[in-house]
Amino acid sequence: MRVAIDIQTTLGQPTGFGFYVSNLVRELQKVGTEDEFILLKPHRHEDFSTPQRFIWDQVSLPVAAYRAHAQLFHQPCFSAPFAFFKGPIVVTIHDIISILFPENIPFASRLFYSKWMPFSYRRATKIITISESTKADIMRVLKIPEKMITVIPLAVDSRFEKVPSSNEVKRVRQKYSLPQDYILHLGTLEPRKNLGFLIDVFSEARKTQENQNLSLVITGKKGWYFEGLFEKVRKLHLSKKVIFTGYVDDEDKPALYRGARLFAFPSLYEGFGLPPLEAMAAGVPVISSHTSSMPEVIGRAGILLSPHDKQGWITAIGRVNRESDLRRQMRENNRQQVKNFSWEKTARATLRVYREAVEEYRHEA
Repeated sequence: MRVAIDIQTTLGQPTGFGFYVSNLVRELQKVGTEDEFILLKPHRHEDFSTPQRFIWDQVSLPVAAYRAHAQLFHQPCFSAPFAFFKGPIVVTIHDIISILFPENIPFASRLFYSKWMPFSYRRATKIITISESTKADIMRVLKIPEKMITVIPLAVDSRFEKVPSSNEVKRVRQKYSLPQDYILHLGTLEPRKNLGFLIDVFSEARKTQENQNLSLVITGKKGWYFEGLFEKVRKLHLSKKVIFTGYVDDEDKPALYRGARLFAFPSLYEGFGLPPLEAMAAGVPVISSHTSSMPEVIGRAGILLSPHDKQGWITAIGRVNRESDLRRQMRENNRQQVKNFSWEKTARATLRVYREAVEEYRHEA
């Protein structure tokens, strides 16, 4: 089977999409030894604008897949092509954030992400999604029948489970000017991540003596409507205690996680939530919102709270920071929960969907 896969998201400064694609492709090439994977990417490495994304998805990609004589096309992140490729198409839908939270997206991008992309899914032969929560949203909002959808969870790279050397942790601390004891958040800066709430929680938590040692480290590249976060930090007089690192290089993440006192993730909605799973693999206690897919990812290993319960978050941060026995138990629970996910299982399940899509297309042709 010749499978064409869009790997554009692995270029430049990859985020969750890029890590999904790079890990999936690596494992597909290991387990799909009888198959050929045609990896399609543009010449440019910079992030696409919305018009560039549309042209890539709808013209450049399907033409390249057709010319490569692909039997199946997999769009792992964005819109399914409507023309230029005749054959089965598999689409991975990570979430429907753009439909549920359209106000958080600039108007031009909103037309593509919340209108065109959902419309394009009609072209898919099979749909992969990454959590039961997202599957339920797809069925409820997009009215896509259950028989078309397969849930295949993401996983975490094994390197996050390896203990980095003290020199590596020191190097990363110096590179990003990190304090000794810090609460970590990792993710693109955008309203859905609920970072204004996290900054307010941190501001209140620091007023108690037991939390005076803590700083807040917020990592990730700038997304949409992030400017208010910097203004909030200034107004709360926290400029020396809240550190924005910007985008963090992938090779620095294991040490960044390992150096954290705890990981805080108050997101309003996640299709899966890879950063908390990475933090858990690195042995870091996790406090997360209980919304969308987060209970599936975190299970009983972390502390799950409402993303609006300010006092609950303040209390949880104080407990985790103060109680060494609690941190030890959470680290042990992390190890057990992380065992439920592996990229090999993800790749094998994806291969099964490919074969089902090819077979179904043959019957319908």
